[in-house]
Amino acid sequence: MELLDFLHVNQEEGFLPLTMTLKAAKEYGMSFRDVEIVAMNEGIMPLRYKRNVQSLCVQEQLTLLQSNVLIVGCGGLGGFVAELLTRIGVGNISLFDGDVFEEHNLNRQIGATVPTLGKNKAQVLAERLMQINPSLHVSAYPEFFSLERHSTLLETVHVTVDALDDPTFKKVLARWTYERHMPFVHAAIAGMTLECSTNRCLEELYPTEGKGAETLLGNLSFTVACAAALQSAEVVKLLLHRPHLDQTLFMDLKEYETVLF
Repeated sequence: MELLDFLHVNQEEGFLPLTMTLKAAKEYGMSFRDVEIVAMNEGIMPLRYKRNVQSLCVQEQLTLLQSNVLIVGCGGLGGFVAELLTRIGVGNISLFDGDVFEEHNLNRQIGATVPTLGKNKAQVLAERLMQINPSLHVSAYPEFFSLERHSTLLETVHVTVDALDDPTFKKVLARWTYERHMPFVHAAIAGMTLECSTNRCLEELYPTEGKGAETLLGNLSFTVACAAALQSAEVVKLLLHRPHLDQTLFMDLKEYETVLF
C-alpha cells in the first residue's frame, strides 16, 4: 500500500491519530514529522490538533509546523511561551538560557520542578517539549544569548520572542530586530501587571538602566501565564500573517484595567 493510501485508510473523520503516524513512519522509513507533512498536504489534520480546526485550517497548521521561532530566556515567560507554541504546532524552536533552575523559580516557571533544580533551563525545557510534540525540532543552547555570537541565528528565524528579565538587553535586542525589520514579540511582568508589544523599540518603556519593576513587585504565576499567552498569540498571528498588536498593551490584573499606547 502506498503512503497516501495508508493515510486515507487510517484517518478518523479527517484526522490522523498519533499511533497511525508512528506506524506509517516505521513502515515507510520516514520521520514522524515528514509523515505529518504529507498528511497535511493531503488535507488530513493530525488528531492532536482537532481542537485547532475551528480557528486554524490545515494549511495554516502546516505553516506553523514549518515555522522557526527563537525564544531568548527559558524562565517564566519563555517556558510558558515555548509550551504554548509547541502545543499549537510550531515546529522549530530554538531556546537560549545559560541559567539553572533554583528553588525560588518553583512559584512560576513551568520547567521548574524539584527534580530539575540545578539543571539548565533550556535543556530541561527542550526535553519537556519533545514529550508534547513528536514533530518538533528543538535546539537548546545552555548559554546566554549574545548578538556578537548569535546574530546569524536571528536572521534564520521567523519570530524572536523576548523572554528576558534584563531591561537593558531587552532594549538592545528590540532595537536590533526593529532596525532590520525582523518580527519581535516583547513582554514583561511585575506583580499583577504586564505589558506586551510587537515589533517596537523599548526605550520609551525602559528610559533608565537597571532592574525592572519585578524586583519591587515580585513575579506571580498567573501574571506570567497571562503575558506568555499574549506573546504566544502574537507569535502565531505573525507566523500566519494575520493582523497583530501594533501598540503596547498594558494590563493590570488587580484592577482589570487595560491600556493601549
